[in-house]
Amino acid sequence: MQINKHMKLVLNNVYLYDIESCHYSIMQNLGLDMSGIEQENKIERNVQIGKMMRKNPKLTSLLRNTTRSIIDEYIRVNEIMEDNIVIRQYDGILLNKKRLRITDLKGIPLNIRKEFLVFISSIDRKKYIGLDTEIKTSIKGVPYRYDEMDKIYQAICKVNYTNKESVFRQLQKIKDHIMTTNNAKLFGIPVGNDRFNIFLKGYGQIEITKSTLKIIDCDDIDRDKYFNFYIVPFTKSIVVDFVK
Repeated sequence: MQINKHMKLVLNNVYLYDIESCHYSIMQNLGLDMSGIEQENKIERNVQIGKMMRKNPKLTSLLRNTTRSIIDEYIRVNEIMEDNIVIRQYDGILLNKKRLRITDLKGIPLNIRKEFLVFISSIDRKKYIGLDTEIKTSIKGVPYRYDEMDKIYQAICKVNYTNKESVFRQLQKIKDHIMTTNNAKLFGIPVGNDRFNIFLKGYGQIEITKSTLKIIDCDDIDRDKYFNFYIVPFTKSIVVDFVK
């Protein structure tokens, strides 16, 4: 994923469009043999189509080239300029301050999935977090994600970005929370079977049990490691846009 380098790092009114059940819809539209493919169970259907593609390179090429040309055509007929394209995805597109007028071409609709009120790119433009109109947070491109850290991303997305003083005050509050909280759950990265990775001062990464996580002294945790890895890529972007 690469976010448009010519855009601001903090955006509003970003619209996400994609092709629903992309490969399945294209196969139906092309009149290909769909016998034996699950009709109702989306997960099973995707697995079956994936196996077909692995066995048939020509089918893979057909579906990928068709998908690419469909997105190209939607961009062309809607007269979308490069300055409006936040991300060009394989089977969709994110647009800033631009809605599609035409959303159904040749029986393959490009449906709007989300409208982001706030969209924040990481400083390297390879990740993003966003708050949509249903007040739900989307987080894409962030490795080693877990629920407790996702709550911090939610807080960042809910900052009042209409007021510069409020932005920096609320970001400082979020940082203070990370640096002072006694809730060790915030720092436990799940690795399965009720075990967690945690970063300790002077020791680095170690694996511990759930019961150990409950009693660990937060003063021994390398809080800077978490803040720099998970939060700084986004707060840097916010600072860059709001100090101008």
